[in-house]
Amino acid sequence: MLLRDITSNPSAVAITMRRTLAPLDGTVAPVFPPTYPAPEKGQHRHGTPYTINELRDGTLVADLDSVQSQANRMEAAFAGPLARMVPQYAVSAGGRVVSLVELPHRLADAVARASDLREPIRAAMEAYAAGDPNPVAKLCPTALIYGAWDSRDTQIKIPRAVRSEIRAYDVSIATRSAQFTGTFDADELDLTATEWKKGADVGFAPTPSVNAHGGVYVHGEIVHTASIVLAPLRRGNAVLADYLLGLALAGLGHAMHETRLRVGCELLPSGPAHWQLVSADGRREDIAIEDIASQLAMAAEAWAAAAGVTLDGEPTQYAYDPKAAKAAIAAASKDKKDKSGT
Repeated sequence: MLLRDITSNPSAVAITMRRTLAPLDGTVAPVFPPTYPAPEKGQHRHGTPYTINELRDGTLVADLDSVQSQANRMEAAFAGPLARMVPQYAVSAGGRVVSLVELPHRLADAVARASDLREPIRAAMEAYAAGDPNPVAKLCPTALIYGAWDSRDTQIKIPRAVRSEIRAYDVSIATRSAQFTGTFDADELDLTATEWKKGADVGFAPTPSVNAHGGVYVHGEIVHTASIVLAPLRRGNAVLADYLLGLALAGLGHAMHETRLRVGCELLPSGPAHWQLVSADGRREDIAIEDIASQLAMAAEAWAAAAGVTLDGEPTQYAYDPKAAKAAIAAASKDKKDKSGT
């Protein structure tokens, strides 16, 4: 199926993908979800730093990769193998040059707003709010796919069009313990009992680690689901819609080939991906989108020509302005103080 067949179909509202994954080491070894710090007030649920939810039947479901993490994996393609498919703008700071697509909040990122790009970004966000997504597309088209919220300036939100996440169903929470024992004892190292006890902090004395988080055992399926909502991509003209859909599909494909989410969480496909086109009346049609790389290349070329944008070449760099950053911090601090009345 061609990109235009999808974007021009008035009944189509979304594309969905579902596939199952399997741990590299099989079900006999635990899988390690991402960890998160405990809230300032309260404890982790289920006594673990993982995100684990309980269904009404008591089944535990663990998040193995969040929507935000998946977006980062997808967007990384546009600073790497698919860099020639998007305009390249970057911010230089501290001797480093970082593309807009690599910044956590894309063109709404604090570093970008504290650079020479701040006025073009503000103008692009205001144009988006007025119904014209093209200025945003010219600066950072991935913001129209993965979303952006200019929460510290215009307050304008660009909704996320792509949602992807990986969950493990029916899990048991595991713990693990370990013991470090050095090669030499206290006498051999000429350390007193007090020094030996304190020496554990710097790697001399034995150090136990008991009942630390040890991943989860997965008894059910590991499911990767994704959806691409078409409405946000159709906000502009048909040429832009084709281009954005091509970027969304190519980015998702890139993330789907990333098997190692983190140490202890290497996941491999256990079956083919199931793609469907969803209609407004609820109908779902099985689809196959062939040769997305070639389709994206053609869509990108057509959009660049229509928009007057160059996709090839070195990134255009904008300098970070420390004074702008300091002013923003001071203004935020004053606003917070005013609101609290202190």
